[in-house]
Amino acid sequence: MKRVLLLLLLLGACRPALEPDRPPVIRFGHDACDYCRMLIGEPRYAAALRTADGQERRFDDIGCLLHYLHEHPEAADARIWVHDYLQERWLRAPHAFFVRSDRLVTPMGYGIVALGDSLAADSLAHTLGGTLTRFDTLRANPPLEPVRLR
Repeated sequence: MKRVLLLLLLLGACRPALEPDRPPVIRFGHDACDYCRMLIGEPRYAAALRTADGQERRFDDIGCLLHYLHEHPEAADARIWVHDYLQERWLRAPHAFFVRSDRLVTPMGYGIVALGDSLAADSLAHTLGGTLTRFDTLRANPPLEPVRLR
């Protein structure tokens, strides 16, 4: 009996631990957005979150993430990541710089992208005639609908 209990304890210890400081894995082209249910196809528009109790959510567009957060106040303390639009890396949403423009074609048409570098974000916003903002502002005022492309 002691051996069985010891074996169960060892097997439990071998379980993969949650990685709260890393975004959930997204299998691009296979996983669906937890808001709109479309396949998540392009990393540079993706977003993800992990709640305090370990629930993971994946999104194909930052606008989908924002709507999900607005509709699920229980996720207020979730760790949130957005993918950098220009580089192959994840960013913690509160630290990212966001550009919104009706000239950005994102998966669901919200026209919002994230960048880790403030100068690159400012340049992109200027080039596209868009606005530069931060996550707290976007979260407090989620987009009402996708942008209408010109």
